[in-house]
Amino acid sequence: MQAAKLPPNETQRLASLYSYGILDSEQEGVFDEIAELAANICDAPIALISLVDESRQWFKARIGLEAEETARSVSFCAHAILQPGVFIVSDTLQDERFVDNSLVTGPPHIRFYAGAPLFTGEGYGLGTLCIIDHVPRELNPQQQKALSVLRIHVLKLLDLRRKTRELAEVNRELEVFSHTVSHDLRAPLRAIKGFSQMLLEDHVENLNEEAQSLLQRISNAADRMDQLTIDLINLSRWLHYTMQFRTVDLTHLANDVISELEKAEPSRQVDVNIHPGLTALCDPGLLRVVIENLLGNAWKFTSKCAQTRIEFGKELVNGKYEFFVRDNGVGFEIAYARKLFKPFQRLHSSSDYPGTGVGLATVKRIIQRHGGTIRAESTINKGTAIRFTLQSGQRLNTKEA
Repeated sequence: MQAAKLPPNETQRLASLYSYGILDSEQEGVFDEIAELAANICDAPIALISLVDESRQWFKARIGLEAEETARSVSFCAHAILQPGVFIVSDTLQDERFVDNSLVTGPPHIRFYAGAPLFTGEGYGLGTLCIIDHVPRELNPQQQKALSVLRIHVLKLLDLRRKTRELAEVNRELEVFSHTVSHDLRAPLRAIKGFSQMLLEDHVENLNEEAQSLLQRISNAADRMDQLTIDLINLSRWLHYTMQFRTVDLTHLANDVISELEKAEPSRQVDVNIHPGLTALCDPGLLRVVIENLLGNAWKFTSKCAQTRIEFGKELVNGKYEFFVRDNGVGFEIAYARKLFKPFQRLHSSSDYPGTGVGLATVKRIIQRHGGTIRAESTINKGTAIRFTLQSGQRLNTKEA
């Protein structure tokens, strides 16, 4: 028996293999299905997705074989990863490298082997997609081609699995970061706000007007920073939030949001028109965030209007229903509309219209998570309309639909 030589890039190869975090992982149906397909196409009783580590070959998928791994020293796949093409041993008893191999003389009694090596883009052979038979034989050209094509799909699955794993790690780090920001950053901001207010309320007689003005500015800046922190945390949270879809009464939701706005500013007289009977299949929590942001913006940017009008409804546009929030507020130059849904992009002074510039970026991401689109229409001093869809078809249920 001849054990396979080590590849010249063995150290880097092992590092690449370990980076996938796949060794000794649970069975996954999609890998099993590829192995089964290889067995069927090649009319073989055994098919494996084998990964060769430092001392063994471990099977991510196995059809027709009970063993989960074997020693690398007797591994056929260790030979296969030394060259790029399909490695074929037509008859192990006629090949001096394998004639006395324990996998040939004993279970699973390999007489035929064909392995398509799994090479990464960097040229590291991770293992193989292989088929085994108990009798000498050959593969026809179509079977060899099918085995080569299937191994490409195995590599794609491995890459996708690694990227998913890396993304999960990033998400965990983001959660830790959000927790840190929420507690460690907001605490000193609240302290700055609190101490500023204490000085203004308890020691005002010792402060001249300039000192009082400076303290109030410090307090206001702390408020803005705290709100920005909250908005950024929410932006991250909604991106990774697990959505729960159900039919939501958007008319009721919008009326509830308007009611809260009216309670916060009872002196304002606003002509509000919420269309009746609007529903959609969506996540209720996320859509509340959307409606709160859009109606909140309409409320804010009409604050200087003599007669305020705000409307929430839906219209048929180019054969598709769009929800919209429309107002007659300050508006903006439509040439800058592409900036509107990016974080920290503001089209108006924060002194005139407070905000962090994160709200509409959050709205866009929520709409995209629902498979929808969002756009803006506006004219300076004549108002703005924000239009959005929710998934193709939207499953609207209105009196007009």
